[in-house]
Amino acid sequence: MTELYRAAEIEGSTAAVSHAGWHAGARLWAGTANGRLLAYNDSGVEAECIFREGERTLFNIMSTGYGNDVTERGFAVWSSRPGALGAIDSGVSRLEVTDADGIVVRADIVAHTFAVDVDLGPAPRTVDEVFAPWEPPELTVRVYGEGNTLRYEGLLLTK
Repeated sequence: MTELYRAAEIEGSTAAVSHAGWHAGARLWAGTANGRLLAYNDSGVEAECIFREGERTLFNIMSTGYGNDVTERGFAVWSSRPGALGAIDSGVSRLEVTDADGIVVRADIVAHTFAVDVDLGPAPRTVDEVFAPWEPPELTVRVYGEGNTLRYEGLLLTK
């Protein structure tokens, strides 16, 4: 699925990429050799594909899905650092994050997923860094629904 996606991305259109029940979701750093792609399967399995230039793609696959509830805030973060990726409620039309410099960054929304390229600090590179205490920055997210109505405003990441 990721090989088909990358080939379609190079050719210019990833809109209809699917394979064996897998469908492409939102992508962080689209058009580059690095980045992250969310994917979901018709069976309920969800995954994060991590592209690394010159290396094999890594996969974080959740066989029963990530299971985050999107009803209250309209979104749920599946993965962070770098950026933030996750799921959105079907009624969400736009998701924006105000970064540490006060710049509003609009999320890419594909199917029921989103990806937003905001600085959350460096991504962990070692096992020790993965399990080390991390204080997420207090970035504001705004989630909009039908008619461009503000549905939720609050912290992007909760502790």
